[in-house]
Amino acid sequence: MLTKYRNYRNVYNVDVKRFSIYNNNNVNKGEVNVGDEIDVVVREIDENGRGVGFYRGYKVLIPKGFINERVRVRIVKIANEGLQGVIVHRYDSTT
Repeated sequence: MLTKYRNYRNVYNVDVKRFSIYNNNNVNKGEVNVGDEIDVVVREIDENGRGVGFYRGYKVLIPKGFINERVRVRIVKIANEGLQGVIVHRYDSTT
């Protein structure tokens, strides 16, 4: 019997992820909903040519985004691969 579970009556109902030493992907990322507008810096381009940025632990996919560009994005879809958004405003590089 594993010592981690010795105090549990039913080991099959225990959240074993809380014992993990690896990165917990269920960290409280903050609430993001469809229709929200967020500011993101495009950090890279994915294999489909979309810009990729990050916001509060979420990966944001931005069509027609360019690397190192700061944009305001409206979230149109929340999927397993991340948030998908459309560009609402492109900020000048001087601001």
